[in-house]
Amino acid sequence: MGHSGMRSGDRTAATDARHGGRTVRLKWHRLRRFADDPPFARRNLRAGLAVGASLEVDIRALACGQFVCLHDPLLEHETTGQGPVAQVDAAAVSRLQMRASGEPPLLLDELVQIMRTGPTHPSALVHLDLFGEIDPAAERAFAAALRGVAQGFVLGAHDWDVVTRVGGSVSGLLLGYDPTEDAERSGADVHRIVRENAPEADWICLRRDMVRASFEQGDRLVTRLRLSGHRVDCWTIDHGTPNDTADFVAAVTAGCDQVTTNTAAAWANSKLVA
Repeated sequence: MGHSGMRSGDRTAATDARHGGRTVRLKWHRLRRFADDPPFARRNLRAGLAVGASLEVDIRALACGQFVCLHDPLLEHETTGQGPVAQVDAAAVSRLQMRASGEPPLLLDELVQIMRTGPTHPSALVHLDLFGEIDPAAERAFAAALRGVAQGFVLGAHDWDVVTRVGGSVSGLLLGYDPTEDAERSGADVHRIVRENAPEADWICLRRDMVRASFEQGDRLVTRLRLSGHRVDCWTIDHGTPNDTADFVAAVTAGCDQVTTNTAAAWANSKLVA
């Protein structure tokens, strides 16, 4: 079962954690505060917006051009439906249920409406991780959905060309880039990959092992990225998993602005990072 509110005894709103005098923001991966929360839960969306949290959802385009908050390309992996996500429309997907929660899948249009109607804290930020193929109809639908509230969103993906094509003309929208695949494919330095591929990116998302290796080798990757004008997110470090504390401390000490996690409440209250 998930949690409708913060657990008794929680001392913070699970928006950040501290270590060594630094504060790092906690991004709620797939809207989770606790490890056993269902993904993309509306109650966590509302709670996170109200306290000004950093939130993350995955989005995929539907056949009608609208977007739904699902990670996997096949409906059966996360919902009661069958077949490719890209082959159903919004009406059809709204008749399904999420396997983990029993709720209908969350559409991007509904997410935006929840943000519009609030309560939404000014510091709330929703990171949209983009997956799948995007056609011109979906590009238009995306821009229309975010009109007037784009300043509360980040659009990110592994493919910088897709990010700029879909989000580059949306006024106020922040753009993010995950260089992991490009760096591993080319064997090039991550900072050089970012400089060559996405110098305009607002956010750079780095896998946890990349951040820790860079930190232990003393190459100051996070510092160099921040000096180049980027904010840095480290993904995904869950409390209670192998090497969690070492990876978390490395991310904070290296200078990451944010850590993506499915256990924001645990990190916010952890004595290991107090």
